[in-house]
Amino acid sequence: MFNNISSKKVYEQVIEQIQESIFNGELKKGDKLPSERELSEQMGVSRTSIREALRVLETLGVIESKQGEGNFVCSNINKSLIEPLSLIFKLNNGTWMDVIELRQALELEAVKFASERITKKEEAELEDIINEMEEEINNQNRNEILVNLDQKFHNKIASISKNYLIECLFLTSSNLFEEFINDARKKIINRYSDEKVLLNQHKEIYTAIASNDSKLSYKKMEEHMQLIKENYSKK
Repeated sequence: MFNNISSKKVYEQVIEQIQESIFNGELKKGDKLPSERELSEQMGVSRTSIREALRVLETLGVIESKQGEGNFVCSNINKSLIEPLSLIFKLNNGTWMDVIELRQALELEAVKFASERITKKEEAELEDIINEMEEEINNQNRNEILVNLDQKFHNKIASISKNYLIECLFLTSSNLFEEFINDARKKIINRYSDEKVLLNQHKEIYTAIASNDSKLSYKKMEEHMQLIKENYSKK
């Protein structure tokens, strides 16, 4: 499974080999890694280098260590990517335009796939989110609840797309999107003085998806993104 290593930064090459074994399917979610001794022998490196590599992979959330059992490929790697993505965004001075462009790239394609692949059960679940939004608006409840429902609606569309990579990217971007959605909602509501502006757009997106109309779904999501973009850019 592993090859002999003989160069500088040995632990980085150990990491690369373990990652490659995950990428090519030799190691799958939940699989137990060979022991430190076995890895050391297979790769021809010190156990210190193995430990250093495993420590880095554990920090990244790729593997998890279980006391008395060994090291395992993390069963939920995608969640481990959430904080690193947010950190990278902050360190590179990311802007609101970066976020809106990422949302556009993901959501306009996701909504087309969702309209083509939605099931009756998923249609009902999406409708339930719309109904919750309307109920919260009518009850004049906190913005925090509506932000959560807003994000839940868009995450659900990603799930309905049946494209795991799109859904995974939504999940790993969730912290960025939550903060962005919160700010965008405030700006739009301040301008229109009406929560139902956003509710109606979500209703139109839902109706288009439920009608299996991919072109209309794309159009309605595009209008939604444009509304956000126009209002977010305003001071």
